[in-house]
Amino acid sequence: MSIPTPDETTTGNTKTIAFFGATGGSTNACLTHALQAGYHAVALARTPSKLTSQLLNQGLSQNTLDSQLRIIHGDATDPAAVRETILLSPTHLVSQIISGLGSFPVLSRGSFFLPHITLDNPTICESGAKALLSALRSIYSDYPSLESSRPLLTVISSTGLTTSPTPTDLPFLALRMYHFLGAVPRADKMRMEALLSVSQTADLVRGVVIVRPSLLKGSGNVTGEGKGWKNIRVGKEQSPAVGYTVTRADVGEWIFEEVVKKEGDDWIGEKVSLTS
Repeated sequence: MSIPTPDETTTGNTKTIAFFGATGGSTNACLTHALQAGYHAVALARTPSKLTSQLLNQGLSQNTLDSQLRIIHGDATDPAAVRETILLSPTHLVSQIISGLGSFPVLSRGSFFLPHITLDNPTICESGAKALLSALRSIYSDYPSLESSRPLLTVISSTGLTTSPTPTDLPFLALRMYHFLGAVPRADKMRMEALLSVSQTADLVRGVVIVRPSLLKGSGNVTGEGKGWKNIRVGKEQSPAVGYTVTRADVGEWIFEEVVKKEGDDWIGEKVSLTS
């Protein structure tokens, strides 16, 4: 591919965005919209061929992928691979980071023989956050001048993480389901969010936007799913949007429109709930 030059990373739609978990539906939809709009992107993927196939199936051309996207083969829990993804050159970092890491659910049994959902990697979000922070620290240690161009970080988390007295972002009928079935995924997301608190990231990124979608549905196809990003309900932690589900396509489009295009100005430091 034609890797963006340093000037291209800071001019117009050719800003370069880093994507982690890009084979996941919401992040894949966001990446698709970014490439369609002319942005350059770098994506870390354990299976690059899978990501390429997904993007072609989204309607992107091979020419677009060749000219605007660089795929790095690696794991998002490996600080060295993460560093390679976000460091464009000794003088340039990516302008934004979008992370939608996740793992495959596995049905297990909890206490008193009640089933619950665990993950094939139950610490993927926490481990990914640790790797990202480690990579950023190593970059600034080697290239201190890059601290002035810290990237904006957006991560996809989950509803069901609020604690009293913060209003819940879950419908009443979903409270027990989340408690019994989603304990392991929720715990991983909570540890990730704790790692990305302002006190932990203030010197590493320009800001953090935490997106908490309702139960995700759909594959993330940008042309056949969802209501459109303008038609979903949006809330913040103190006044959350409460609902049952939202499509991955709508979440990805919302992140592109509200964070990527607008540099997240309205959402930095917020925990944003999205639901249909």
